[in-house]
Amino acid sequence: MFFSATPYSHIAEVIFVGDPMCSWCYGFTPELTKLRAELKGVPFSMIMGGLRDGDLFDADKLKNHLAYWEAVEKMTGLPFDATALSQEGFNYTTEPTCRAVLTVKALDESKMYDMYSALQQAFYAEGQDVTQGDVIVKVAASIGFEAAAFRTLYSSEVMLKATVADKQKAGTYGVSSFPTLIIIDKQGHMSQIRGYKKYEELRALIKK
Repeated sequence: MFFSATPYSHIAEVIFVGDPMCSWCYGFTPELTKLRAELKGVPFSMIMGGLRDGDLFDADKLKNHLAYWEAVEKMTGLPFDATALSQEGFNYTTEPTCRAVLTVKALDESKMYDMYSALQQAFYAEGQDVTQGDVIVKVAASIGFEAAAFRTLYSSEVMLKATVADKQKAGTYGVSSFPTLIIIDKQGHMSQIRGYKKYEELRALIKK
C-alpha cells in the first residue's frame, strides 16, 4: 500500500510492527492513523509481530493485565471493555488475530490496516473474544469480505506458515517490543521509533 505526495522526501519506506491484541498498539492507532495521512507518497507496510503465543489467565494475571489497560486508557482516553479478557480460563493468544490481518493482506492488501483496526475495536472497545475464529470471520465480513472465502484462506496451512514467518521477520529487524516504526531512508539507513508516541512527537522524530 502507498501514501500519496509528501514533503518527507528523504524517507524510502515506513514499516509498522505491531499486534492487534497489544494494548499500547491499540492506544497508538489514532496517532498512527494521523501519521499515515501525513506521510503521503511514502510506501507503508505492516508486520504482525506476534505478542503472545498463548497465556492462560487466572485472577492474578487478569489483575496485572488490567493495570496495563488502565495505563493506556489514562494516556489515550480510548475505551476498554474487559468482557473477553475476564472470561474464566481465557487463553491470551494473539496468533489468530495476526493471522487474520495477514489473511486480509493476501486477499486485499488495501484493507489490511482496516482489519487491524477493526480487530482492536472488537477486542478492546467491545469486549469480543477475537481469539475465536467465528468472531474473526464476523469482523472480516464487517469490512467487506465474504465470510466463507475468508474462513477458507484464514484456516489454511499457507496462512499459518505466513503468520510464523511474519513474527520471524520482525525479529530480523531487531524488533522485540510493540508498537515499533521502522524508518528506512533513501540512503538505506534504518532507524526505529519504539513504543507509544503522540502524533506530534512522531512527526518531529521522522523529520530528523
